[in-house]
Amino acid sequence: MNSIMPWIFLATLIVLGLLAAAQKIGELIPASKQLTDYLKQTEGWIGLVAIFLSLYWLIFVVLRYIGVMIQHAIFSWIVSVVCVAVMFSLGLLLAKPQIAEWTKSNESLTGLLNKTAAFLEPKREMLGLVALIMSLVFLGRTI
Repeated sequence: MNSIMPWIFLATLIVLGLLAAAQKIGELIPASKQLTDYLKQTEGWIGLVAIFLSLYWLIFVVLRYIGVMIQHAIFSWIVSVVCVAVMFSLGLLLAKPQIAEWTKSNESLTGLLNKTAAFLEPKREMLGLVALIMSLVFLGRTI
């Protein structure tokens, strides 16, 4: 695995956490409002990158080394699985407008997207905070 990939994964997880929990973070750290406002302009594209990156990480890290990681590094494997799930969920929430626009002719896919987004939307802020916490755990595991 390329040594830059974990850092890209970590940066994406942090950005997703900042976007998803922008209101809560803005209350705790008022100086972050300008950064989150800037990131919100491109949140759909950030969401698409997060979806593809989480799928990449799932296939080439989590599933590829599942036997070795469960046998020798179960904590790292659990952290990776949770990070992938959070990243995919937040990516889906943030990229929903782009995906809905691209799939508007497919009713079943649009319906599935709307159901999934409706399920995840109330958990958005919590998922954002989990993403920030998991990014710290992932950083500790990476270093």
